Amino acid sequence: MKKVLFLGMLLLTGCATLDMNMLDWIPIGPEFSPTDPDKIEIVSSTQDIKRTYGVLGLLRVKDLKEDHESVRLGVEKGRKFIASKGADAMMLGQYNSASDGVPNPRITLIIYAIKYKDTLTEKDKKALEDFEVLGILNESAANR
Repeated sequence: MKKVLFLGMLLLTGCATLDMNMLDWIPIGPEFSPTDPDKIEIVSSTQDIKRTYGVLGLLRVKDLKEDHESVRLGVEKGRKFIASKGADAMMLGQYNSASDGVPNPRITLIIYAIKYKDTLTEKDKKALEDFEVLGILNESAANR
């Protein structure tokens, strides 16, 4: 029982270090119907993507320690976040402040949320149409 309690506390502590303040979402497209986080594909470059796609946005998971477990938790947090936006895949990269010679280096995960066009539902197509209309209206307003 003590072992289970300890593991539970350890998991809660690990998850608590990855709060929403560590996430920086920059939307590029509309949000779609949520997807299953476990089905999010992870790719490292556009050459790995074999289907027609669009980018929903850019997510940064900031201030991660340089250990494997922190990075793994950051990837999982990112996967869940972009799944809530309707992504099908994530293109994953990172920036490590160690390259700048700082004494306490941190990692920032850089995640592009990818949506495959062949997975769009009717609701998703409507969201895309609405987003395009808003873009046209914003461009018209900017030109006044």
